[in-house]
Amino acid sequence: HTRAFVKIQDGCNQFCTYSIIPYARGRIRSRSLEDLAEEISKLAECGYKEIVLTGIHLSSYGKDISSDIKNDEEKITLIDAIKEVAKIDGIKRIRLGSLEPGIITTEFLEELKSVDKFCPHFHLSLQSGCDETLKRMNRHYTAAQYLEKCQLIRAYYRFAAITTDV
Repeated sequence: HTRAFVKIQDGCNQFCTYSIIPYARGRIRSRSLEDLAEEISKLAECGYKEIVLTGIHLSSYGKDISSDIKNDEEKITLIDAIKEVAKIDGIKRIRLGSLEPGIITTEFLEELKSVDKFCPHFHLSLQSGCDETLKRMNRHYTAAQYLEKCQLIRAYYRFAAITTDV
């Protein structure tokens, strides 16, 4: 009774070969930071200590909000959502739902490392370890790139939990 799952993003723009999500759920839509903070503040008041941020394509959080912003420094990203949650009194731990490997960059991990409340568990979609299958699935990475992302995570979080779905 101390962990709440909060959906902050819906829809997907990836159009993976097998996925009906972009057709059934539509294009990406992100909740505003204000709406997110309001819900999580209420959860904290009810005694929730841990928040798991989820979404259909969580890695795309903010892209729809930021589409008209020209200045990169003003664009809203998943990091902004994580930092907004970290400000809320009573919240002790922040976890993330499934991520696409492409979001794992040095910049992302450096920002994430600065959030003391973040729990280093990364669920990275793999789908297949075969590059030909990944290509047919219209996934936007190779098995080697996936491995590089896992190694990058380990460079920042030596004991991170890394899970996947195949």
